[in-house]
Amino acid sequence: LTGVSYSDVLASKATVGQIATAMANVPGLGNTAKVALQTIASKSTGTVQIPLSHLVDLGSVGKLGLGQRPAGLGVDASALGMLTAAAGLANGSKQVDVALGATIPGVLSTTLAIAIGEPPQSSPWLAVGEAGTVVRTAQTRIKLLVTVGVGNPNLGGGISLLSVKLPLNVEVAYAEAKLTDISCPTGPDSLKVTIAAKPGIAAVNLAASDADNSPTAFADFSNPQSFSDANIADVSLNLLLLKIPLILVKGSAGADITNVSPTNLVFNKTEIAAKTIKTTPTRDITQTLTTSLVDKLSLSVNALGILGLDITALLGTVKPAVTTLLKTVTAPVDTLLYNLLDTLGVHLGEADVRVTGATCGRAVLVQ
Repeated sequence: LTGVSYSDVLASKATVGQIATAMANVPGLGNTAKVALQTIASKSTGTVQIPLSHLVDLGSVGKLGLGQRPAGLGVDASALGMLTAAAGLANGSKQVDVALGATIPGVLSTTLAIAIGEPPQSSPWLAVGEAGTVVRTAQTRIKLLVTVGVGNPNLGGGISLLSVKLPLNVEVAYAEAKLTDISCPTGPDSLKVTIAAKPGIAAVNLAASDADNSPTAFADFSNPQSFSDANIADVSLNLLLLKIPLILVKGSAGADITNVSPTNLVFNKTEIAAKTIKTTPTRDITQTLTTSLVDKLSLSVNALGILGLDITALLGTVKPAVTTLLKTVTAPVDTLLYNLLDTLGVHLGEADVRVTGATCGRAVLVQ
């Protein structure tokens, strides 16, 4: 190719396999990385082509001809990170459904659904630019339905606990990193880059969603989910003169993580060279998230097929039994949830930011 710029190349499209093949052919690549990329390329059978400009935005550097390098600025990127971002773009706003079975002690079954949207405004995964350059992550939705083993169903007084469920919905909005300043107060060794990082709003609901029975709606990020009381437990009542085979115990609870004010993260020359990742501070989010939702759970009872019968008094017996049973699985459910989020690169109320190269004039951002 002659007379072609980097921007011309980024205006084209490629599959994930083609991207992996191109990366495997980069001169100077170590043998282990080369073999790994070749393996990924050979296993990638997807035919969806993604615009390379949605993956990388080189800004003014893109005007350079192929083979030319910007003075004083090296553009580095994680191979695995780039392929992960490419796979996400190729997948689009799709969802994955997984049946985890009884992988948690005390749990009869666990089902999981994940939907990952595209970054807003086609925000690239990596960007080169001056002050004002922005990169954003994708939105994420997770739906986790846990069916808890009841054990001894007899609660006394003719009340039997038939089943208990824990429906969790997690929604994380996009996080954002904006380059606000590049300075060299006393020369190149005093280089500092300031990034205004804003974590995405996270909402966690122990509730039913209007998208529970619609995979299309669950993966549609243009429409927010609405939540309502979910069926948490089924109970039966068997007294001498009164028999109710099925009583629904409904309830819901929610928590919003809203520390969305931008935090300035400052990177010096040493941190940039080491590709140091910095994280925005967060509210006190610990691995007791599910427990706190269970504590806030508001329950109501309804006897199916029997009108006008007030059985509210049952809550005095049923609620402690339900919450106690739910709390026996909240710790492992929290661990599962956090490990899943970590695998997806999602942190509730946090944003991880890295600057991989800079001169006094422009910087490379990786979200």
